[in-house]
Amino acid sequence: MPGKKKVVAPPPDRLMKELARRGPHKVDRGDLGIVGLAGQVFAPRTGKDLPGVAFAHSWLRGSRHYRDLMFHLASWGIVVAAPDSERGPLASDVELATDLRAALTVLQSVRLGAPGQIGVDPERVAVAGHGFGAAAAVRAAGSQALLGRPQIPVRAVIGLFPAPTTSSLLDAAASVTAPSLIVAAADEMDSMIGNAVPLAKALGGDVVLRTLAGVDGRALLENPSIKSLIGINGAERKVHAAVRAQVTGHLLHTLTGDERYAAFADPEADMGAVTAVDVATARRADVDHVSQLLGIPAYKADDDEDGKRKKGPAALAR
Repeated sequence: MPGKKKVVAPPPDRLMKELARRGPHKVDRGDLGIVGLAGQVFAPRTGKDLPGVAFAHSWLRGSRHYRDLMFHLASWGIVVAAPDSERGPLASDVELATDLRAALTVLQSVRLGAPGQIGVDPERVAVAGHGFGAAAAVRAAGSQALLGRPQIPVRAVIGLFPAPTTSSLLDAAASVTAPSLIVAAADEMDSMIGNAVPLAKALGGDVVLRTLAGVDGRALLENPSIKSLIGINGAERKVHAAVRAQVTGHLLHTLTGDERYAAFADPEADMGAVTAVDVATARRADVDHVSQLLGIPAYKADDDEDGKRKKGPAALAR
């Protein structure tokens, strides 16, 4: 009996370019308000048993700052629901995580489109978030009940430029067993505004940690304006392209099992400008966050094998 045909995937750099472009599906946008939840939903125009993801916004932001990212995912056949709650200065990641679970429930149980032409496979769902929203995504994927709403099993967790919230976040992360992807700025791996290293070490499942050099987490934010009509969304183009490709590839592999995109779940694979970091050997910052705020470098220089000095985030994986 012939064996299963082996999938030959293109090189990672080519996959990054491919997935940074819009996918083959036409996209419709809807309002989660029809089911009593403020927010947006983006979906391919037609499709049954599709993968789905609930996406959480960053602090003081909302789903409108991620419109192109969500549209992009939908163009590749992934239904996206983004709640718009917890947008004030005293926002709670627990409250937002609870609404992520509510959004997943909508994706799993409500027929979308007109007349109900779009359906999500209840077993092929994920959570994702940016900054503060990454913490909410981790909490949503955990095993604890949140404000009375029980755990919803997910197949993937994605944190984009994750930011620290409360001290209990890392304890919650330990109960997350789904495969995770964390994309972080190389200079914000363990700081007052970024906690990629401690979060990656705390997560209970397989973790892919990748960095982008020379950027910060705000580069992902879109700023809708009249320029949006000609494709200028206000986000840093290179950062947006890299993140689009990373998120799309990871979800297509983890949610649909497409082996063409297996490299996106490979913790050792560098992909273009997105560099892999070994979670096991990645070290915490050498100074506390207050010292970093005062201008002291987070990472001290190390000696490499030739006696030369290595500085900054390059010394993360030693």
